[in-house]
Amino acid sequence: MTKPELLAPAGDLVRMKYAFAYGADAVYAGQPAFSLRARENGFKNLDDLAEGIAYAHEHGKKFYLTSNVIPRNVKVESFQKALNAALELKPDALIVADPGFVGWLLKEHPETEVHLSVQANTTNYLAASFWKNLGVRRIILSRELRLSEILEIKKQVPELELEVFVHGAVCMAMSGRCMLSNWVTHRDANQGACDNSCRMPYRLYANSGPQVEDYREHEGSFTLQRTDRPELDPIALDEDTWGTYFMSSRDLCALDVIPELVAGGLDSFKIEGRTRSVYYLSQVVRAYRMAIDAVAAGNPVPEESRRAIRFVDGRGFMPGFLRGPLPQNYEATHVDAEGGCVAAQVKDFDASTGACLVNVKNPFSMDDTLELMTPDGMVPCEVEELLDFRGAAADRLNPGTEGRVFFGKNTLNSGKMAKFGFLVKHSKP
Repeated sequence: MTKPELLAPAGDLVRMKYAFAYGADAVYAGQPAFSLRARENGFKNLDDLAEGIAYAHEHGKKFYLTSNVIPRNVKVESFQKALNAALELKPDALIVADPGFVGWLLKEHPETEVHLSVQANTTNYLAASFWKNLGVRRIILSRELRLSEILEIKKQVPELELEVFVHGAVCMAMSGRCMLSNWVTHRDANQGACDNSCRMPYRLYANSGPQVEDYREHEGSFTLQRTDRPELDPIALDEDTWGTYFMSSRDLCALDVIPELVAGGLDSFKIEGRTRSVYYLSQVVRAYRMAIDAVAAGNPVPEESRRAIRFVDGRGFMPGFLRGPLPQNYEATHVDAEGGCVAAQVKDFDASTGACLVNVKNPFSMDDTLELMTPDGMVPCEVEELLDFRGAAADRLNPGTEGRVFFGKNTLNSGKMAKFGFLVKHSKP
């Protein structure tokens, strides 16, 4: 089988480098001021983009520039000017959502490879064929499609590249075309300023007096029932210690669908999460790299891929729309990593002493069960000595500090192995 591209998010230069180290074939990064992560984009200017594109090409990788804001009249000229400047840096493709700008790019920059953003909500093969005939090279399909619908589009338009999301957050609106953030906080999601209002915790109160401020907190459990359709199941309003998350769906995890997607000839598997942590990104990219390689070689998705996903926090996982018409699941709002967490991020390694300089993320001690995660895999390790940020011997290192961890030389045998490493701490039974 032909391997699909593994496409990872790059929220900044550091995340980009980790994505490549853990097996991504390409990354997508936001254009400054003109992507839908404008508020949280680590690529602040053209110099950042130039450095990222150069690094990608030096390592034989691809760099896609996400320019998918849905501009209003006041932004048209500034967006065109910004695109002209960005294209001089030679990104491998532009990811664009607005049809006017797709047409403008194909006319003014016919040499540019254009990928149609998921924000364009392509859901059928006639629309896919339309965009192909216009000159679009690749379409990022709507998240709301079932597996059978995706495969039908590929069958009907085989020469068009298709990209599908396989992991990450799922929006309560159709592929992010949402006005909720604008309504609640006056930050327009379609202009790159979404504040994720749908994912924020809310509490349900009863108005107990004549003043708006006279509220009392509800006790017990609650449900919503359609009064015009009493035969429908009621919707539970579950509340945990964080609050009620009525619109925050579980995250997409398509590991179990990878064999069918690979067999169907899909071109690119996309991971969501430009604002996620470096550790999360590394584990997820690692999981899908192993899965794609195994399936392309005729083997099942390895258990190690699922284990990698279990080591990251999330909102709970589901297969999205891929397995059925009603996939949205709001039962889980926050699910801690199973079995452990990231203890520290490796910053440097001294091969002569076997010492790792680490940035501590969660507390860990001499007697904790640890594994070293690197792009080469996960290795069980025993700590021989800990030094705190002052260089003094310590039994425990605390988050927010640096320290040195000494392992046996059988655990670490090269600086290259540890360069992009993490210490993963297992929960005690």
